[in-house]
Amino acid sequence: MLNQLLPKVAILVVNWNKKTDVLNLLSSLRSFEYDQCKTLVVDNASTDGSVVAVREEYPEVTVVQNKENLGGTGGFNTGLRYILQGDMGEFDYIWLLDNDTRVEPSTLRELLNVAESDSRIGIAGSKIMNPERPGFIVELGANIDWKRGIYRPLMKNIPDRKDLKDYYDVGYVSVCSALVRVQAVRNIGLMDSRYFIICDDMDWGITFKRHGYRVVAVNRSITFHPAYSEKEGWSPASAYYKFRNLLLMFSKHAQKTSRILSLFHCMRRPIKKACFFWITGNPEIAKVYTLPVIDFFRNKWGRYDYQIDLPQDIRHYIQNVSNYKRFIIIPPGNRALTEKIIQNIRHEVENPYICLLIARERMHLFSDVDVDEIKVLDASKKFGYFRTLIALMREKFDFAVTPPGGGTGTFGNVSYAVKNVYAFDEDKKLFFESRIQPWKLFLLTILGNMTSLIVFPLVLIVSLRYRVKIVKNI
Repeated sequence: MLNQLLPKVAILVVNWNKKTDVLNLLSSLRSFEYDQCKTLVVDNASTDGSVVAVREEYPEVTVVQNKENLGGTGGFNTGLRYILQGDMGEFDYIWLLDNDTRVEPSTLRELLNVAESDSRIGIAGSKIMNPERPGFIVELGANIDWKRGIYRPLMKNIPDRKDLKDYYDVGYVSVCSALVRVQAVRNIGLMDSRYFIICDDMDWGITFKRHGYRVVAVNRSITFHPAYSEKEGWSPASAYYKFRNLLLMFSKHAQKTSRILSLFHCMRRPIKKACFFWITGNPEIAKVYTLPVIDFFRNKWGRYDYQIDLPQDIRHYIQNVSNYKRFIIIPPGNRALTEKIIQNIRHEVENPYICLLIARERMHLFSDVDVDEIKVLDASKKFGYFRTLIALMREKFDFAVTPPGGGTGTFGNVSYAVKNVYAFDEDKKLFFESRIQPWKLFLLTILGNMTSLIVFPLVLIVSLRYRVKIVKNI
């Protein structure tokens, strides 16, 4: 009789070619402190035997196969439709999980405790912890900066604390572990499939709030999942999704003055990066940053389907790293890869001086890395990038070292402060050269800003195509 009174939960997992991860997740779900739930795995046309393995090892799990990879957004929508149609039964909540998450026996119970405390809570997300450094919070929900066109994770990359509240009202929560109220989903609709991946959970959180629901992040609900900022490397697809989808999200939801400011910043970032790589002789990489804006104009969404041949012939491997003494790692990748770079330099060079440049919000993760100096770049301060550039120019480092794709990342422009930039080639354990000339910084700034000002009026006009109406109440 008691079980009949407990809320029923459908657990929804999306998988694509991560057989080991999804099997590990399903194994952990068997040890849950809650038995009023059923599990559905939506597979995005995996080719690694995931479907067969799940069906053999977990016959109690329902599996739905998509005919093609529809991304995280399309995969979750497939599962949401299936559950809402009642094919698995009737449920009060749906718990969305990424296949590479690691959960605890109490993760779901803690989400339910908070969700059941207020019927206005439409979605409740877990506190995400760093799987490589379990004592550090990745985020506890996040908020949207409507003026700068960015998102700001709450409690990002800080050590876990005992003084945190039970839950926080936030702008959105990551759907790597998010409990949604079924009635709320019926009211607001599914996720926007145009995103494919990235920004879909942000958009959904904003949509919940615009319909009058609360979005909360639950401190005691623990999920381990790698932070997006800590993933290795860079790819054309990830850069494309990020910039294209931010343009869509702010076009849909930003209002009045915030609309102008957020869209201008969202457009200027990829345009300045495109100018950066065009000036430095990398037109193919420049194309990667032009396509998000072009496809925004073309109303082209969904999966990234471009074939861009990134240049390989510009790589000049240097054999005698020992001739250099002063190194700066800029910008660092995840901690493990950064430590490999440091070890490689120390192996090749006798008594090198190694400086690490790190973003302020990631400082806690790298504070104990074994280097000679750590410099903190605080982009939130006025002229933060410019000040860092000047400081690095004065110190005259022999060259900068980046992880693979590092020069294309957040601090790519800062590499102008160092004459030569080398990327770490993990396979060959060498560095390859990318020559940068400081005078091009000024040309980049002028060209990037002028191009942005010319293009922006068209962006603002086209954005009206995507704007949605405000819904004030439930």
